[in-house]
Amino acid sequence: MAISKITTENKAIPADFGKDESTLICVITGKKSYDKYMKRYVSSEYHGKYEFVLRDEIYSDKYKDTSKYRYVFDLNKLNRTTSTYNPSLGRMESNTITTAAYFITDRKENITYNSPMTSSFFAKLIEAYMINLEAVRLENQPRIQ
Repeated sequence: MAISKITTENKAIPADFGKDESTLICVITGKKSYDKYMKRYVSSEYHGKYEFVLRDEIYSDKYKDTSKYRYVFDLNKLNRTTSTYNPSLGRMESNTITTAAYFITDRKENITYNSPMTSSFFAKLIEAYMINLEAVRLENQPRIQ
């Protein structure tokens, strides 16, 4: 399902992604539980140039060139809390669910492309994003004749 929603038509991926051969910055968090999925799916599904970068490092001198490092793949974590009344306990109970919302920022044009969906299954979202990013990148490569 995610693969059909994370598209250029839904404005989750830039239509001209891959035309300029820039290096995709993939933001990692420093937490193994998350970063292992980011590294797994980027390296297996996306075949353009990329680097794994901690969020704080994006603004360092190394990544200042927005022509070379045009796009950033990142996430927002969202916490949703629901409360329900538990009659057997005679009180309200709260449950918090953490979900991920991914996006791509075009640093050269200052445009953000947001995924139209969120999920607590963040590995599946990363995988779908990378499959579709690779497809768009390949579509935008110059044709060899």
